[in-house]
Amino acid sequence: MPQSDFITIGNPRKIKTILTGVVDQNALNSIENEIRKNTQQLFDLALYHYRFAGPLSSYQWRQKVSRLYYAGYSCTKATRYYATGIYSTDGSDHKKVGDLPADFPNAATFSNKLSVLRNDRNTCDYDHMSRASDLVISTPEAAQIIRDLLKETKAYFAAQGFSLRGKV
Repeated sequence: MPQSDFITIGNPRKIKTILTGVVDQNALNSIENEIRKNTQQLFDLALYHYRFAGPLSSYQWRQKVSRLYYAGYSCTKATRYYATGIYSTDGSDHKKVGDLPADFPNAATFSNKLSVLRNDRNTCDYDHMSRASDLVISTPEAAQIIRDLLKETKAYFAAQGFSLRGKV
């Protein structure tokens, strides 16, 4: 099965649970490896957005905030996917940007800040009259929030025995 099909066939966590006791451990390990591969790719996307935003100047505040938001969104999407097996490309999925597992470090703080950053991103992308001073979170603060989120995500996964690749 092509890897792109794996993420869309249904909830792999649920499938793995259903197949436990029916298929051998090698098959279950293959499912887990695919989950980890997709999680890594989502985290790679988060890093891509974060690195893209880094060199943007203060003049490019709209693009910077947008890319930083997408870095945070992809990062939490990787965490949600790994924890629950749920993957969505629906636009309403953005409402879940702050949904992190209860045991994620500083989950409530990240959740609140990511929700505000989502609103700032909407301002940047859709409000033609807005100015950088209209943002609730400044671009340097947004960059720090996302940097912290990426680092915490790596540490969170490492504590679970899954080391994400990629330098923050």
